[in-house]
Amino acid sequence: MKNLVFAVVAAAAVLFLSGCVSGNKYVIEGTGESLVDGHWMYVMDGEDWSILDSARIENGSFRIEGSDFGSQTAFLYMGANSAPSGLYQVSDIVLLEPGTVTMKYEPDYEMFFAHGTPMNDLYSRLSLEGIGEETDPMDLVRDNHNVLGLVLLDGLMEGYSKSEVEALLADFPVSMREHPLYMRLQEAVEAIKADVGLPYYDIEGKDTEGNTLKLSDVVGREGVRYVLLDFWASWCAPCRQEQPGLVSIYEQYRRYGFEICGMSFDGNLVQNWKDALKEFRMNWPNALAEFSGNASTSPFWTAYGVSGIPSNFLIDASTGEVIAKNLHGEDLAAELETLFPAEAGSQTEAGQR
Repeated sequence: MKNLVFAVVAAAAVLFLSGCVSGNKYVIEGTGESLVDGHWMYVMDGEDWSILDSARIENGSFRIEGSDFGSQTAFLYMGANSAPSGLYQVSDIVLLEPGTVTMKYEPDYEMFFAHGTPMNDLYSRLSLEGIGEETDPMDLVRDNHNVLGLVLLDGLMEGYSKSEVEALLADFPVSMREHPLYMRLQEAVEAIKADVGLPYYDIEGKDTEGNTLKLSDVVGREGVRYVLLDFWASWCAPCRQEQPGLVSIYEQYRRYGFEICGMSFDGNLVQNWKDALKEFRMNWPNALAEFSGNASTSPFWTAYGVSGIPSNFLIDASTGEVIAKNLHGEDLAAELETLFPAEAGSQTEAGQR
């Protein structure tokens, strides 16, 4: 994989130097049944969301030749006109580099993916096929100190500690540090107040009775040894899918000092949140985060470096330190078995009698 990455980077450099498409230009083209004749396809910058270029869809296809690379990250939007309310996203990220980018529709994802140029080929392959177990995702970032590396880091950073992400960003050349995506990632990392190896950051919300519930109230309860701070929402399908397993783990370890503090991003969907608590029997402390607009605007979201939900953080109540994050299903069960070895052993013996 590493040799492949170096080959991709080298090829990308050649393309940028040679300008294989009429100077420093790019071509984006695509065909598909989902394309509506007479509508327009827009190339929208992935950072400031400005329209870089557009083309009319004819005979189920489009071709856009542009020279405005913007942030080099873009998404394709389709619509009858350029009114923001009338456009909708039809592609995964497109990396703008000289060459011809062919958009291929993937029915399983219901969107187009970019192929045909070095960075787009690698990114789409990783998106569609995943990163192999033999590959360290951090190596992909280290080997691509370009916009592709920044995009990969943006998607991977939640899985790493603040210090690890800071080290990866520091390795990028000075020439990349004015890139809008680099600056956004730098700001996001600087805003993180709690992470693995750091003290937890106290947050609060309203419980089902409208009373204030603080994370510190849960961490500080007598007999509590470990607390799982769980960010979720009733509208989040993956969050709902993992609740039965979380309930089972809670029932197994609660008596030994394991506690959960649920923090929901349901916003004004208060009844939906309460209904989900009852449906899944989430009988641990739960609160509704207060925020305006999108959930990502919540100060809790930025303080914990959350990029999506479900997301969780395991806290050692005796020290207040975050000792792990994003443990789900079997991974969470294995971690708790390590933290409660005697208790887990007694459970196993009881089950064998």
